[in-house]
Amino acid sequence: MSSAQSDDYLHYHRETIRAEKMIINGSYQQALETYQALIEQFPFVFLRDQKIATQLAWKLGKEHAAFDILQQAITNGWKKKSIKRNSFLKPMRQHPRWELLMVHYDSMTSIYENRLDHQLRAEVRSMSLRDQRKAMGALLKFGSKAQDKYGEEKFARHNEKHLLRLIEIIQQQGYPGEKLIGYDPWAQGIFSRHNSISQAYCKKDTLYAYTKPLLKQALIKGEMNPADHAYIQDWFISVKSGWSTSFYGSIGQLKKEELTEANSRRQEIGLRPVHLRNQLIDLQENLGMNFYLPMFPGKNVKINVAL
Repeated sequence: MSSAQSDDYLHYHRETIRAEKMIINGSYQQALETYQALIEQFPFVFLRDQKIATQLAWKLGKEHAAFDILQQAITNGWKKKSIKRNSFLKPMRQHPRWELLMVHYDSMTSIYENRLDHQLRAEVRSMSLRDQRKAMGALLKFGSKAQDKYGEEKFARHNEKHLLRLIEIIQQQGYPGEKLIGYDPWAQGIFSRHNSISQAYCKKDTLYAYTKPLLKQALIKGEMNPADHAYIQDWFISVKSGWSTSFYGSIGQLKKEELTEANSRRQEIGLRPVHLRNQLIDLQENLGMNFYLPMFPGKNVKINVAL
C-alpha cells in the first residue's frame, strides 16, 4: 500500500467492506489477512475492526494471533467488560495467555487513555448533553406543529451555538470522534439534532451546508466513521423532504427505486451496501460472532426496503 493510500480512510473502509464480503463467502482466512494488513499499515485503526479480527483469528484456531490482536484492541479502547460480554470469545479466558493479559490490562488501557484529548472529550460531552436536554423540551409539546415551533424558536439558537463551536474544533483540532476522544457519538448527536429541527428550518439552513466539506475531510482523514456521516446526512434529507425519501437508509425506509442510488452513495463514503449489512446480521446468529454493526437504523436491525 502506498503512503497516499494509508492516509485515505475511504480506502480503509472499502477494504473492510471487502473483508466483510469474504466473511459472507466463508473466506475467513482471507478476511483475517485483510484486517491484519489494515492494522499494520494504517496509523489509526477503528476498534470495531480489531474486534472482528480477534474473533476471526480465534475461529480459525490462530490463538496467539487472536491474543495479539486483542492486546492491540485493548490499547485502542476495548474494555474488559465489553470483551467479557462477547460470548464467542468466552473460551479465550481458559487460555494461559488470558491471565497474563489481565495482569497487564491496566497498563494497556493507560496507553489508550493517554492517547485521548480528555479536555476536548469533556467539552464535547457537556455540549451534547446540554443540547440533548434542550431538545427534550419538544416532547412536552403536543402535535408536530408545536414541536416544530419549539425547535425553530427555542432549540435552534441553543443548538447553533454548539454547532459553531464544533466547527471551530473541527477546523483547529479535527472532528471529535473515535480517533480524538474515543467512541462516543456526542458530536454526531449535535449534528443530527440540528438536522432534525423541522422541515422549514432545513430548507433555509446554511450552517450544515457549510460543515459538509469539513465532515467529508474528517471522513477521509479517519476522524469520523462512515456510519455517523451517513446518519447526519440522512436526518437532513429525510426531514427536508418531509420524510418522503431516505439518502443512505440509516433512518426512515428506503423505497425499492432508491436502493441502487443509496448503495452507490454508501460506497462513496465507505459504508457497506444495504444487503451486506443484512447478510451480516443473519450470519451473526449462525456463527455466534458479533460484527459490531453500526447502531443505525438500530442494533442488529436490518435495513428494510419498501416494495
